[in-house]
Amino acid sequence: MAMMFARIQADVPVKLRRGAWYRVLKLDDLQATIEVNRRPVGVLRAWLEIKERPPQRWGIAEGDKENRKVPPHLRGTYGVCPNCRARAPLPKKQVRALECARCRQEFEIDWAEVTAVTTK
Repeated sequence: MAMMFARIQADVPVKLRRGAWYRVLKLDDLQATIEVNRRPVGVLRAWLEIKERPPQRWGIAEGDKENRKVPPHLRGTYGVCPNCRARAPLPKKQVRALECARCRQEFEIDWAEVTAVTTK
């Protein structure tokens, strides 16, 4: 199997970071095994978006607004760096690209994806 990547689709009962891409280790008809923190995790295949490579733009995720253990800037909508997977608050102004504070790489932001996540 060629290297593939997957991310959780919205509103599924799995405790994984929404918006983050994970390496696919194995695909069956109904289940996928993905690598999470260097460990295999089984997930229903229907719950995943699977691609040959993750997009090279910021992934968009919706944080838990009620969880007080989560830093305030990650309780709402935030971005996930496509290079290093670091999380970052999205700018209020719709800029074309954002530089990651961790890896210092700049990637585009798909504002249509931001709108899709926040209007659910």
